[in-house]
Amino acid sequence: MQKIKVPGGSVDVMVQHTNDDSVVSKRSAVAHDYVRDCFLRCFVKKPSRRSPLINRGYYLRMAVMTDLVTRLIQVALSAPERAAHTTPTSDSSSAAAAAAGTTPPIQVLSLGAGYDTLALRLLLDSVDLLSTGKPSGPSATAQPASLTASFPNGDVVFADVDFPAVLQSKAALMAAAPPRTFPPGWRLAPADADCPVASPFYTAVGIDLRTAAAELLPRLTRYGPKGFASTNFTIIYAECVMQYMPPEDAARLVALLACTFPNAVFVAYDQVSPSDSFGRVMQQSLRQKNSPLLGIQACPDGRHMTRRALTSGMHRAWWGNFYRVSRYVIAGPEKSRVEGLEAFDELEEWNEMCEHYGITMATTTSRVWSSVVAHGCAAHRAFVEYAAEGKPLAQPPASVTSVVAFAEQQAVSGALHNWPSARYGFEGWGNGGVAVEPLRNGDRLLVSFGGFAVGKRHERTNAIYVHSLQEGELRVVVAGDDPVPLHGGRNAHNNEASNMSVTSTTASVASTSTAASKMPPALVFHSFSRIGTGQYLVWGGRTNPAAATSNAYVLTLDIPRTVSLGSTVRARWTPLMVTTTDNCCPSPRYRHSMVCLRSLEDNAEAKLLLMGGKTATEAAAATTATTGDVVSTTELDCYLVTVSTLHCSITYEPLRNLKGKKAGVMPSAAHSFAALALSDDDVLLAGGLFADRDACENSLWRLRLSTHEWTRLPVNLGAGRFSHTLTRVTVNHRDCILVLGGSTWEEKSSVSVGMLVPAEVAAAEGEKVSPVQPLRVALPSDAPWWSRHSCVVLGEGVVGVVGGGYTCFSFGTFAAKPQLLYLGDSVDGSAWRCAPAAAATAGAAVNDAVRDTAADETPGSRPVYAYDQLLSKPWPSVREVAEYSAAAFLAVARAAAEPVVFRNVNLGGCVQKWASPAYLKSAEGNTTVSVHVAERSQLLDFVRKNFAFRHVTLTELVQHLEDATELYRTCMETPTETWYYRSIAAHMKSERSNLWTDFATLGQDFVLPPGAKEHIEPLLHQSCLRMNAPPLQLWTHFDTLDNVLCQIVGCKRVVLFPPSEYNNLYMSGSSSAVINLDAPDLVRYPRFIEACKAAQVVVLRPGDMLYFPAMWFHHITTLEEEEVEVGRHGKGDGSSPRHCPPYNISVNVFYRHFEQASVYDTKDLYGNKDILAVTRLRGELQTAVRALVSGARLSDCEEGAEAAPVLPSEYAEFALREFLQDAEGIAADMADARRASAADGEERV
Repeated sequence: MQKIKVPGGSVDVMVQHTNDDSVVSKRSAVAHDYVRDCFLRCFVKKPSRRSPLINRGYYLRMAVMTDLVTRLIQVALSAPERAAHTTPTSDSSSAAAAAAGTTPPIQVLSLGAGYDTLALRLLLDSVDLLSTGKPSGPSATAQPASLTASFPNGDVVFADVDFPAVLQSKAALMAAAPPRTFPPGWRLAPADADCPVASPFYTAVGIDLRTAAAELLPRLTRYGPKGFASTNFTIIYAECVMQYMPPEDAARLVALLACTFPNAVFVAYDQVSPSDSFGRVMQQSLRQKNSPLLGIQACPDGRHMTRRALTSGMHRAWWGNFYRVSRYVIAGPEKSRVEGLEAFDELEEWNEMCEHYGITMATTTSRVWSSVVAHGCAAHRAFVEYAAEGKPLAQPPASVTSVVAFAEQQAVSGALHNWPSARYGFEGWGNGGVAVEPLRNGDRLLVSFGGFAVGKRHERTNAIYVHSLQEGELRVVVAGDDPVPLHGGRNAHNNEASNMSVTSTTASVASTSTAASKMPPALVFHSFSRIGTGQYLVWGGRTNPAAATSNAYVLTLDIPRTVSLGSTVRARWTPLMVTTTDNCCPSPRYRHSMVCLRSLEDNAEAKLLLMGGKTATEAAAATTATTGDVVSTTELDCYLVTVSTLHCSITYEPLRNLKGKKAGVMPSAAHSFAALALSDDDVLLAGGLFADRDACENSLWRLRLSTHEWTRLPVNLGAGRFSHTLTRVTVNHRDCILVLGGSTWEEKSSVSVGMLVPAEVAAAEGEKVSPVQPLRVALPSDAPWWSRHSCVVLGEGVVGVVGGGYTCFSFGTFAAKPQLLYLGDSVDGSAWRCAPAAAATAGAAVNDAVRDTAADETPGSRPVYAYDQLLSKPWPSVREVAEYSAAAFLAVARAAAEPVVFRNVNLGGCVQKWASPAYLKSAEGNTTVSVHVAERSQLLDFVRKNFAFRHVTLTELVQHLEDATELYRTCMETPTETWYYRSIAAHMKSERSNLWTDFATLGQDFVLPPGAKEHIEPLLHQSCLRMNAPPLQLWTHFDTLDNVLCQIVGCKRVVLFPPSEYNNLYMSGSSSAVINLDAPDLVRYPRFIEACKAAQVVVLRPGDMLYFPAMWFHHITTLEEEEVEVGRHGKGDGSSPRHCPPYNISVNVFYRHFEQASVYDTKDLYGNKDILAVTRLRGELQTAVRALVSGARLSDCEEGAEAAPVLPSEYAEFALREFLQDAEGIAADMADARRASAADGEERV
């Protein structure tokens, strides 16, 4: 298609370009037969394929706006007031003259029209009306309304209004259309900015709506269609226009319309709900396109929209949210037609879209024709009228009333906390749930399979995910897959390596094709049920909405007693054979529920209950066998499922005789509900989407299997929901059931994200039990709106919420981050934690304990070592240069052999200026920065990612660090949140941090000293600002660049290890798993003792500059000033400390060791990726080893190597482990030779 030809990249231009995106999507909907529009091909020559969600969303937008405007036209044309407005051609007192008069046309004005084709379709073709809409107006009873409409005779005239450049582009495309597309009398003049399209009944008028007060009416009067007058009845509509305007401009435009057109109806289609997860993704997407929604915060919902209309001068106002609008549009025969066009299962996405769009309809004055108001506005079933104070005049639906009442009930506090370990491996939805395996050391493994993953690629997956709360993602080995992964293992830089399905060589006898036949395909919306220790049932699911399955597989994991970083979990798949006759088997389905009633731990067979679900065409309903026939009913179908792992079989027993405790009261056929097994006899079911209508179940049901009875429990859940979770939790020492998240067919403002139902309600019996009101979970305003997620209980009042999310229409994807949900006041914050890392004082305690033990030892008994001895403390100091000089620095930097600290370096005015919080706040206080935020820990861990990121202003950062430093200084305590700032570029995915350009004022304060400046600047990679408070410890890591660490404010301890200690530091990528150097866990990391033998240490003070070469590991601890002897660099005699700094600041400058930039990975923005040659060598070594191992033979053979027997895998593995030790020896020899060469050089100097 032709783009809008306008210069520059301003917000105005980008907003205009949103027209391009819209028309392409509309063209796709037309191409898939959702709507009929023969003119869109003039603006988009070749349709682009859009997803079913976008096709259906744009269909809804086009259909409802077309139907709404067209029916208003029809009502106005037949309105009795129109005849009264006949304009006579002669003497008005003459009846004959009146009869000969002309009737003013109905006017349709499109604001921000873009490439809108409604006027073209109504004038030159026709539009389809919705079959669900009932004709309105005086003529409604005379005859049925036609299902198509057009107005070619001049009774209706049209005007499009938009930026001149947009309409000029529109005119150019219309002029390039095939001959006879537009009548010969139409004037198409793309060069005319004022009126690029003119015809008797349609014109396009170029106006900037922000200056419409001065231009709108004069320009329409001059360039508008024949008979245009502001007093004529006018329909004014605007699609996605108002929210792109500043709120004051939008209000002025509404006021202008109210006072300019006394007889008009205004219709505006707009985005709303900016503050939830979808809303944040929507806003971020449009900001990135430089077309922000400037007005959405001022008008975030229908209440504010109608209030703005009324306070700006409109007479009456209605709001139609898209929940109601979509039910009105897609209903009856139209629903059947639309659902037959494309397979569609984006149910949660559809509801999210409905939450974020709506239509305002308003009349300008009391002079608007009353018949139009009555039959065209007030009568519309999808709209509710609002009063000036923002309250609906009509009684809301009963479900909403119950929710509003519920919102006033007592609330339980809910707080969100960071996930305790590394990023949760599965990011997405539809994985059937998460199973929990407790380990002996208190750790928990979270196990899941499949789902729709939204990492680097958005796709279905058949990966197995095993996640340790302590260690993060574990490596899974599936028998029968590729025996030697190319880049797998603990130290792979690619995060996806931990999710690779690989196998040990002992299982290589199983071919890949054989293993694949035993594995389920990539599935979504299956069920994943724990049926025993390390055993899980995968049942059903789908690959696409038209391809459901009823296949069953058992996944077996060899669960270790404990795990550590890089641990491997072995897995195998077993497909199950059905041993039930066909007429008793459930149909293939997805979005069902499966709960385990009795596990293999209790019995030789596992018992489960399968309920509901959705087939390829409809929700699964119960079946009743009658004289050999299978008759479908609307009841929820249920099956008892028996799994035998001994016989690799599965059997089904349909529950055909279920009944309601109260006659006829049973749950209807539904899917996407939540279920919970309370015992092997009682199962709870809540919510779900009905099979036969766009509505949700809002009851809590109990099925008692021993009596085959359903009971609707006496609890008010408010609005129904689906794709939520039902979890048994303990809150404030009370047993409860947590209902969390989900999607709904009501506006979210009237629905609580979470509710707590007292567990005793599940035991309710009889009809006279009083209804129970759940407790609302009060969550922070920035809490995500979860849907399709999973919940796992980790302790009293602690729930892990993992997975979930949805595609946010055309704006991107929301994937919920794993979080801990704390419920109530009595929270066991340690129950879910594994054995925590020792505190900083643990080392001293161990020393004391060891000394006590040593006193009891008799001569000749086993040796006893103090803790500090094991760590080789005290560590030697880094070589020091007391007086900086350019020559000294250049000698050190060119040798690049070891770390060296330079004291008393002139780093510019920053050393004095930055020690003042007031200065930092005034200089850069409004700058937005991204900080690491860790909860209840001063040990930042990059391997397990025990932190999240948060955007704050520099003023907020400085104040937080001031407060944290003072708290630690006075009380030796730390705040709940630890903040650490490491500056990044504004465009972090494509640019590197640069202090001198990113901070206009601070960049002028910091300078590199002579020698360093000339050496570093030509090789500069990045320079970053680091800020934090004591006693933070930054994880041990290495950089692939040489760098200098310049201390500006406060003191730091830096412990360094040479590259030779790589294998002793338990590396993952560029970071070490050993995070607490004062009290490391030597049971988990015994080789760290060896690394400490090579450690060096230095304390940096303001004005110090530490140089260290690439690949040297470094660990940084922020010290309180009083912990450091400052006499050498302080004022006075050195007996008293200097003024205590309010925080800690340093500048890190990274630069290339090699002059050639091509040596380095251009995508390395942070200096932690191996140089290309190292990556290449590592890959070649792996390839060579793989080839040698796979080609190893037991003996030489005269007929050729391939004829010889293969060396058994256990022998090949043993040889490989021997070689690993040999390879470490080779690496050690290289390091020793390099040290000897450096020592010889120093002696010669």
